[in-house]
Amino acid sequence: MRRTRRREGEEIRARRAAFKADDMPFQPMPQEGWQPHAPGEAVYQEDPWEAAFVPQAQGDFFYEYEQAYEEAPLVEPAYEAGQAISPPRRRGLWAILAGVSLLVILLTGFLVYSASRAEAGFLKKKAALRPGVFYDQVYVDGVALSGMSFAQAESALSQHAESAGQPLSITLKVDDTAFQISHQQLPFMRNTRAVLEEAWSIGRQGFSWMIGEELHPFELRYRHVQQTRRDKAQFVTRVSYDAQKLRALCESIVSQINRDPVNAVIASFDFATKSFTVTRDVPGRKVTVQELMTPLSEALNRKDYQAVIQLASTPILPKVTSTDLQNGFSTLASFTTKTTSDKDRNSNIALAAHALSGITLMPGETLSFNEATGQRTIEKGYRGAPAIAGGVLIDDVGGGVCQVSSTLFNAAAMAGMTIVDRSPHAWPSSYVDKGLDATVNWPNLDFKFRNDKDTPVFLIASYDNRKVTVEVYGMRTGPGESIQLETQVTDTRVPPSEPLMQPNPSLPPGTRQELKKPRTGYVVDTFRVYLRDGVAYRREKLFTSRYPMVQQVIEFN
Repeated sequence: MRRTRRREGEEIRARRAAFKADDMPFQPMPQEGWQPHAPGEAVYQEDPWEAAFVPQAQGDFFYEYEQAYEEAPLVEPAYEAGQAISPPRRRGLWAILAGVSLLVILLTGFLVYSASRAEAGFLKKKAALRPGVFYDQVYVDGVALSGMSFAQAESALSQHAESAGQPLSITLKVDDTAFQISHQQLPFMRNTRAVLEEAWSIGRQGFSWMIGEELHPFELRYRHVQQTRRDKAQFVTRVSYDAQKLRALCESIVSQINRDPVNAVIASFDFATKSFTVTRDVPGRKVTVQELMTPLSEALNRKDYQAVIQLASTPILPKVTSTDLQNGFSTLASFTTKTTSDKDRNSNIALAAHALSGITLMPGETLSFNEATGQRTIEKGYRGAPAIAGGVLIDDVGGGVCQVSSTLFNAAAMAGMTIVDRSPHAWPSSYVDKGLDATVNWPNLDFKFRNDKDTPVFLIASYDNRKVTVEVYGMRTGPGESIQLETQVTDTRVPPSEPLMQPNPSLPPGTRQELKKPRTGYVVDTFRVYLRDGVAYRREKLFTSRYPMVQQVIEFN
C-alpha cells in the first residue's frame, strides 16, 4: 500500500503528541546521595541498567526525524497490515548485506563448479598421457606400438625384422673363384633404437615449434598426443652396414685373389750333354680393393641382398715362360784361346777351367774368379809355370791361369754380363788382342762379373788339345741378338833404342844379363757392340786399358 510523504509525516506528529500527553515520564524516587537531574538526563535506580529518557522540547527524536524525513527524497516502502514500521536506513543496509551474500554464494558456487570441471579435464588429460608406454597411433615399420613399453617395442621390431627381412647372401665371383658374403662376414646394423627414441619422444619432450607458445608444457604434450592420435605417426627403420668392415672384408678377399706371377726357370742343366729342363710358369692376377667395394656397395645400397657379382682380375704375365725358355735358351757366348806347348802351364789352365765349369749364376749374383778357383797351390795340383810379376816374367805356381781368366772375360762380356772388376796385364798377351785380357793374382788381382739378367746363366769351361774354351748358356735378350767386342788403340809409346844398363854385383865379373825386354806401350779402348741379325745398333765403351812402355834393362858386372 503506497502512502504519501505528507501522510507519513502526520502519523509521526500524532505519535509525538501521544508521547507528550504523558507530562512526566516515570521517575524513580531519589535516593540518598543522588541529585536531581535536569530534564532530558538519565536517572538511575538501584539497577543501573534501567533508565528513563526525557526528550527535550526542541531537540527530541521525533522532531528531528520528522524534519529529516520531510527533507529526504521520496521513498516508497511497502507495509503489511499489522507490520511494525522500521526505519528505512536500517532496512537498506540489510538489503545490501543480503545482495553481497548472494553474490558471494553465487561466485563460490561458480568457482567450485569451474574447479571441478578443470580437475575433471586435468584427470582426463593425465589419463591420456600414460607413463611408460608408447601413445596411440604410433607405428614403426608398420608395427603398432600403442601401449608397449620401450623394451617390448624393441623385441617386437626385432621379431618383425627377422620375419620380414631378406637374408644377406651376396655371391662375389672373381674369375673362377666364388666368395659367399652373409651376415657372418658383413653384419647389418638397423637403427631401431634411434627410431624408437624418436617415436618415444611424442608427448614427452618439447619441439622447436613450441617456442613462443603461451600454453603450459603439459597442455602442449597433450595436444601433441591428440594430434598423433588423429593423424598417426609413421616411422621407418633403416638398415646400414659398416663401411670399414666392408673394406676389411674386401681386403681379405684381395689377399686371397692376388698373386704374383711365377717365372719359368731352368730346373736342371746337364753340362755334359748341354741339355736343360724348365719348370712351368704360373701367371699372376690382381684386383684392387676399390674394384670389389664399388659393386658390393651398390648392391647393398639398393638392398639387393641376393646379388651375384661377377668380376675379372687383371692378369699379370710372368716375365719368363716355359715356352720362352725352350725357345730362347741357347749359348749366349763362347770364346776360345790357344795355349802354348808348356805342359806345366797347360796343366794349370786345365785345373782352372775345371773349377769354373758347372757354375750356375743366378740373377743378381756376382762371380769372382779367385773365389771360384781358390788359391792356386801345389796341394791342389798347380805347378810352377811362367807368369808376369812386377813387370818381369818369372816362374810361379799356377802360372798360366790368366789365360783362363782372360778367356772367361771375353765370354762373359759377349754374353752381356756386367763387368765388375778387371785389370790388364803389364804388357799385351799373345793369346788375345790388346784390351781383351784380364789378369789375376791371388789375392790382390781378381776378375769379377755379375749376372743382371732375369734368368740364370750357366758356365761350361774346358781345356782340350791346347785350347781353352768358356761357354755361357742362358736366355737371349731377343731373336737375332748377339754381342761382339772391339778394341781401338788410342796411343802408342815406343821404348828408347838404347837399353838401360843396371849393375848387378851378383853376376860373374865381365858378364851381362837382360833383365827386361823392350816393350812398346799402348792405350786401348774396349767396346761392346750390340748386333741384331748381324747389324750393329748400339756401341758401349767398357773400359780403357793402359800398357806401360818398358825400356830394355841389362844387368852387368
